[in-house]
Amino acid sequence: MDLKILTTQIQDEISVIFSDELDSKMFMPQREDSRAFGGMIEKRIADNWDSICANIGCHALTRPGKRTIYDFALKIDGKLVGVDIKTKDLDKSSYSDGGICAVSNLLRFLANDNGIFLVAEFGHRKLIGQKDNRELSYIIVLPFILLPEHVYRIENLGTGQIRINTTFDKLLSDLDWNRNIIDFYNFFTNIAIEHYLHVGSTASDRINYLKEFINSGYKNFKFK
Repeated sequence: MDLKILTTQIQDEISVIFSDELDSKMFMPQREDSRAFGGMIEKRIADNWDSICANIGCHALTRPGKRTIYDFALKIDGKLVGVDIKTKDLDKSSYSDGGICAVSNLLRFLANDNGIFLVAEFGHRKLIGQKDNRELSYIIVLPFILLPEHVYRIENLGTGQIRINTTFDKLLSDLDWNRNIIDFYNFFTNIAIEHYLHVGSTASDRINYLKEFINSGYKNFKFK
């Protein structure tokens, strides 16, 4: 299996079912929130997932449960491939943080399940003068472990939530197609360790702060 070919094929097949939107002759209707907008995109992919996989010679798997890190799955050459669908609001005035999944869930899928994790990003933006429509700017599918090191970051949500610092359209020329899973682990685990050390230090400071508050008798204590 050639990962670059597989990724390109999946991207091309998904793009076909959104071809009307991508050629800018039609636009996607804005839903009441980003979750509904993403659900609308997932629904169309779900309706076509079997044919997408058949067209590229893969075995389509049933949609996973909500606790998985991917939205769609297939098997090729005995290998499990998970595809996460992510919408990215390109409007500068809108907050879109690029959240992917928890650190532990990612490593469980990569190391325990020996899976391949792909992310399909749908870049979209408001249309000037059209309140209820959004332009679908691009669809880009990338292997998660091949992104440049500097774009990964981890936020302190639960066990640590992985974020991507930029949009996929800016990463196409910077992918390291020669990177293997060990190369990824070598730097990503250090990013995770640094994050947890920082979180642990912050948590310790807050514990000591609360102890001081208790010892003060809850009086005349200056909150920082």
